Amino acid sequence: MNQLQESARLLFRSALLIFVVTIVIGILNGLDVWEPEHNMLLTHVHSGTLGWITLAVGGSVLLMFERTLDDAAVRSGRQLAVSLVVTVALYVIAFATGTGIYRPIAGTLLLIVLIWLLVWTAGRYRASEKSTAHLAIYLTVVSLVIGAILGVLLGLFIANGSLPGFTTERAATLGAAHPVSMLIGYLILAGVAITAWQLNGANSRAGRVVAWMLFAAGLIAITSFLLNIEALTQVFSLLQVIAIVTYLVIMWRHLRPGSTGSPFARMAVVFLAVGIGLLVYVVQLVVSGTLDPETGTGPLGVLIAFDHAMFIGVMTNALLAVIAGFAGWSANRILVWAVNVGVAGFIVGLMVDSSLLKQIFTPILGLALLWAIFTAVPALSRRAAPV
Repeated sequence: MNQLQESARLLFRSALLIFVVTIVIGILNGLDVWEPEHNMLLTHVHSGTLGWITLAVGGSVLLMFERTLDDAAVRSGRQLAVSLVVTVALYVIAFATGTGIYRPIAGTLLLIVLIWLLVWTAGRYRASEKSTAHLAIYLTVVSLVIGAILGVLLGLFIANGSLPGFTTERAATLGAAHPVSMLIGYLILAGVAITAWQLNGANSRAGRVVAWMLFAAGLIAITSFLLNIEALTQVFSLLQVIAIVTYLVIMWRHLRPGSTGSPFARMAVVFLAVGIGLLVYVVQLVVSGTLDPETGTGPLGVLIAFDHAMFIGVMTNALLAVIAGFAGWSANRILVWAVNVGVAGFIVGLMVDSSLLKQIFTPILGLALLWAIFTAVPALSRRAAPV
């Protein structure tokens, strides 16, 4: 029995409960019932990326390195899990209720815990068999810490209107570099790490090359936006395409009709392909000047579609697969299809800017996710199945 099961369970339960906040705001906004103010939109984003995804990724990290545990690692892992839950909750609350210096303070506390997570993961990685999944999750945590550092710097800049050691123009680039680091540097790698683990695939030299390529692409993407080097946008997008196409080839046997493995994990791999296609499209729009995320001009729906392809299509599918395997929670086909038809329809609605499509598919997606939470949380309270 995994000695950190209770800690992983705490992280998964907390992640699912905070995810309710993300879903409720998303349903009300998607149905045009409520137009949230900026603070609440940021709460929607951060309760999703940090409250749901990062806490659940933390639980996944604990489980992935279960065979490398010693007494010190177990004690540290338990303390780490509690600290993650507390600091993530404080950060989400800071976005919902606070402005000014409260966000960077909460962000700094979370950054300290994420650095702790990185140190813990590095120690476990050195003692692991260094499979594709282990390497990718290690690089995922490195990318998460980089994104968190940029997020704290951005929060300080917003709170003070300036940033020591940065010109105003240079500090302003953090507004683009931070979300890029989280979406391209963190989430794509996390999706590859968790699907490779859950489907027991890609454990080869080619799989490990994919992990390094995605990590490098994330660093290049951050550099391109921080230093405003337009040519690098083509470089990182090409690297991402090569890496994901290679990964799809490696994982093809898990995607064929009749293949075994978690249906949520298989859908996550499919949405990796969708997401990378949307990313290439977004990059071309930005390079051509058709889309400018900083000024909010152009077809922003395409950019938001990419966000949701990664948040829901890739990461939510992947993490539900982890929870299902860990808790012995059996998600029926109706739920799997409701989640994925819902997100696919919502993405199309965003891309074509159709209020009707968004209003049709938002409740399908939202209610399916709420039902998943309603059934998964009790399963997590029972004895977990072996991972």
